[in-house]
Amino acid sequence: MLETPLRDLSGDIIYEENSRGQLVASRRYSPEFWRDKYEAFRLIQDVKQVSLRQEPAAPLTIAPVQKKRLPVRWHDEWTQFRTLLRRSFLSKLRNSANLVITIGVSPVLALLIATILRYSENGTYDFASAYHIPTFLFLGLIVAMFLGLTNSADDIIRDRPVLQRERNIKVRLSYYVVSKTLTLGVFALIQCILFVLIGNSLLQIRGMFWIDLGIMFMTAMSGVALGLLISSLVADPKTAANIVPLVLIPQIIMGGALIKYEDMNRNLGLLYSLSHWISEHPSTDKTLKTESKLQVPLVCQFIAMRWSYEEMVVAQAKLNPLTRRQDRANDEIQKLAPKANTAAERGRLNDLKDVLALLSGLEAHSAKEVDRYLKLVDPVIFGRQGFDRSLFKDANGPVTAEQIYVNQKVSDLISKAEMEQNDYRRGKKPNVFFGLQKRYFGFKIGVFTFNTLVLVVSTLGLLVGLHWILRKQLEVVRRT
Repeated sequence: MLETPLRDLSGDIIYEENSRGQLVASRRYSPEFWRDKYEAFRLIQDVKQVSLRQEPAAPLTIAPVQKKRLPVRWHDEWTQFRTLLRRSFLSKLRNSANLVITIGVSPVLALLIATILRYSENGTYDFASAYHIPTFLFLGLIVAMFLGLTNSADDIIRDRPVLQRERNIKVRLSYYVVSKTLTLGVFALIQCILFVLIGNSLLQIRGMFWIDLGIMFMTAMSGVALGLLISSLVADPKTAANIVPLVLIPQIIMGGALIKYEDMNRNLGLLYSLSHWISEHPSTDKTLKTESKLQVPLVCQFIAMRWSYEEMVVAQAKLNPLTRRQDRANDEIQKLAPKANTAAERGRLNDLKDVLALLSGLEAHSAKEVDRYLKLVDPVIFGRQGFDRSLFKDANGPVTAEQIYVNQKVSDLISKAEMEQNDYRRGKKPNVFFGLQKRYFGFKIGVFTFNTLVLVVSTLGLLVGLHWILRKQLEVVRRT
């Protein structure tokens, strides 16, 4: 029921201060008036029921109760979800000052971080010798996590009165959680787009926009889910704001960039402690040299930043436009070399070798020309046409493909991990940080697939936990 505001003699609305210190329109009738009116109505109904029970009535045969499951009305379900989604968006758009800060903080942070980290050992900045590219990738993920946390840490606190009012009209709680997640996800996506556009442009990170955006967005959604969970557990926005640093600081410390895992207290990992004790009391020589300093401590495995940072760095090293094509050509050569018996197969094998040689020393006058030459190589790699050397007769100049796509600091991290993982002195290959493959329970999974699954499943798990907590809270309120 909509309450008519109280007005003075001139017709203007009279305002009063509520419990939060905000000015709201005064009500014509107080809540106590409606409560007394409702209780009087209930009392009259109870009296009528008592009078009816006193009259003798003929016994009626009790028919068996048949519980019929009502059919799902998809139009009503869609209307309810659409209403919740619209309300969630409007609640974010209504506060214009907060909206400007939400959208504006991301490009400001990107500009600040990229400007400070724009440094090369050569003096003149270039991407190949840029010293702080891994640090920039890590800070970008921290910004995504931070923005996701701050955007969602007080949302459910503000919506709790609405949830309590709607608990009796069968509003689906799952629709509320999904609509809230989608709304915050849209704003997180906008923030990530602005950060990647500005940061990658200033640091000349080319050809990685969609990959960096995807990993940053998954990290931001982890922060959103974690922030919503925090918001469901506390009753005051200040308490939620104080909990955010307690969640974010472990992500920074144990993410793998600020403190390297080989320099971290290894006793943090229970499994490492056990294996270290075994190595100090060996029964056979097989227990020696089984551990790697690049292995991640057990407690750090529960940190989302550890998975997203590893995936981001490996993606920068292996999924950039140059290395991606080199690896694809090399894989095709490895597949084709043992069975190249026909003239056509030998011709394609030679084309792939020519492409791999071209990519290793590709030069041009500008970065745009390098991009154009890389696109000319794609049909040859995928087998749609043969290699035509005349298309690359002008492929020379001061700009090399490795100079604009391959960063030395990132390559060093990946090379170190590959050497550690492929150490012949170990009986089996351990799972190391920045390793290209993960091995669990006898299965071998690529780092991109595994880390993406970890981030997505952990986010969904937090949202399921959020739904369970809200359902339990509303059940307690209903009983009281």
